[in-house]
Amino acid sequence: MHRRRIIIRHSLASVVALAVFGGSRFLYNVIIGRKFGLEVLGWANSLISQAFFLAGFLAFFSVALGKYTAEFLGRGERGRIGRITSLSFAAPLLGLLLAPLNFSIAFLSTLRAFQLTFRAFIYGLHRGEVYAYTILAAFAAFLLGFLLPDPLAPYYLLLGTVTIIAIAYVARRGYLARPTKEDVALLISYSSYAFIGTIAGIFLLQAPYFLTEKLAGREASGVVAAVLSASFLLGYLPQVMQSAIVPLYAYDHGKRNVEAAKRLAKVSASFIQLATAVAVFLMILVGGPAIRILFGFTPGPEFYVSLLAVEIYVAYNPLINLLSATAYVKDSALVALSGAVVAGTSWLLLIPHLGPLGAPLGLLAGYAVIFFLTHAVVWKKFSLSPKVSEPLLLALPLQVVGFFSRPLALFLLLLYLMLERGKLEEALRLFRGRVS
Repeated sequence: MHRRRIIIRHSLASVVALAVFGGSRFLYNVIIGRKFGLEVLGWANSLISQAFFLAGFLAFFSVALGKYTAEFLGRGERGRIGRITSLSFAAPLLGLLLAPLNFSIAFLSTLRAFQLTFRAFIYGLHRGEVYAYTILAAFAAFLLGFLLPDPLAPYYLLLGTVTIIAIAYVARRGYLARPTKEDVALLISYSSYAFIGTIAGIFLLQAPYFLTEKLAGREASGVVAAVLSASFLLGYLPQVMQSAIVPLYAYDHGKRNVEAAKRLAKVSASFIQLATAVAVFLMILVGGPAIRILFGFTPGPEFYVSLLAVEIYVAYNPLINLLSATAYVKDSALVALSGAVVAGTSWLLLIPHLGPLGAPLGLLAGYAVIFFLTHAVVWKKFSLSPKVSEPLLLALPLQVVGFFSRPLALFLLLLYLMLERGKLEEALRLFRGRVS
């Protein structure tokens, strides 16, 4: 397998998939916020977030499916892929049992679970371009949904289109086969720990919306939706490369090539942190005015806190994925769970008193815990030095100072680029030369 070609192909596909699907939440919030107001925006985001959180339970086998699809591909055991695919794609149907309680949440969660499962499967096969084409088709349906009076219609059509294409692709390609007891045991064994980490991660991403609605009201939830959807735009470009290399971790693990996975993690972590740090500086310069224009209100300190939280989230992802995609899924799950507990406790304490500001503060606390614990584990398991995160640790204090003045932020950005120029050139050189 040509690693460089796989990364480039996946990255190009992911540019499309992540930009379109990831950006859909931001676009949705802008249009729904303008069309219906902050209260309806808060209500819709709360419901969508509850559905997406539930989808994590329904997509129980998705992480294991992606991992073992890549591993079996690396070992040449293609016959086993179809057997684990059937079971993984059956699990989301359980969500329909909740329709009598809340149809919207049940339907959205089922569709979202299919999307998560299909994404993991496709990237495990190293066919990211198929997912990109699927998202493009689904996005056209998403845009049509804004013509309908239901605020949830765009997501019904977006996820519904993905589900239809996913089922058709799996069936047509012959990836449906009866699983054996060995296959079921394998998926359950891995998923039991991977599931903890996955749910913890989804909780951190989705809970700020519905907890803010419950603890501070719909309007406060609308503010959080606008601020976080803008801040999480930072995550999409770095995740382009990340979605490409995660299957390679599993592939390397299947080949018993630990050094290659370690080297890839080091290079990708440095590169992603540098790119994200620059993006945060740019958001400090233009993000506030952009939110005022798009959403009709001036963001407070919650916007700047959310930028730092998302930056830390992006920074640790290559390292925690190194754990979960190799032999340390239990460690990664416990690390993610620890961060989720800290964030959840912080939200319960802060949101009732601080309103919208409490949500990103809790997120910052949770992600910081995951960041430090992840470094401790990868140092112990892979001897990967914490120096790999030097670009982030240098950027954070400069960015905090830059919050107080845009001209100062511009100067600090130029200073950061000057200080990190060597690392940026090195990361680009290593990425071009050592992943091939």
